Amino acid sequence: MKNNIIKEHNVTLHEALREHTITLRPLSDDHLPLLYKWNTDPEVLYWNEGPNADPNDNDDEVVQSIYRETSNAGYCFIIEIDGTAIGECLLCKMNVHYIVEKYPASADIRRIDILIGEKSYWNMGIGSVIVQMLVDLAFHNEKTDIIYGITGDYNKRSGRIFQKNGFHLFSEYPTDYYLGEDGLEFHYRLTRDEYENR
Repeated sequence: MKNNIIKEHNVTLHEALREHTITLRPLSDDHLPLLYKWNTDPEVLYWNEGPNADPNDNDDEVVQSIYRETSNAGYCFIIEIDGTAIGECLLCKMNVHYIVEKYPASADIRRIDILIGEKSYWNMGIGSVIVQMLVDLAFHNEKTDIIYGITGDYNKRSGRIFQKNGFHLFSEYPTDYYLGEDGLEFHYRLTRDEYENR
C-alpha cells in the first residue's frame, strides 16, 4: 500500500466572490505537480518566502517535506476558482516556537498561510475571502483560541488582507531576509473573543 506524502482530510469549503465560486478542497498527492511548479516560480516565491528565496532550493524532495509537515499539523487545501486550481492554503497548528512559548500549553494556536501560484488571479480579492473562510473554520469547527498571520515587511498586501479580516498587528520580529539586511516580520493576530465580538 502506498504511503501518501500529503495527509488528507475530508473538509471542503465553498464561498462566492462576485460571479465566481471559491472552493477549498483537501490537498493531496495528486496536486504535487502544481506544488512543484508554484514553489519554483521566482515571482511567486518572492511574495511567499521573501526577497532571498531561491527557487533552486525547492527541489521535489524539499517541497514534499514542506507539505508532509504542514498537512500533519492541520488542514491543507488546494484553492480552486470555478474549478481551476490556482493555489494552496492552510490552517495549521502554530509551528513557530517563540510564538507558542508566549501562551499556556493548553492554548490552541493556529496560523493561516496562503500561496496563490497562478499570477493571473492576483489582486482579485481572493486572499481576503480565503482568510475569512479559514477563520470561520477555525472558530466554528475547531477549538482554536488564537490565529496568526505572519508576513514580511516586503509584503504589505498580505498584511492588509489580515487586517481586513479583523486581525491586528500584534508584534514585529526582526529577521534577516535579504542579503544579510535586517527586515521585520509582522505578526497579525485574531483571538476568539475578538472574532465573536465583531
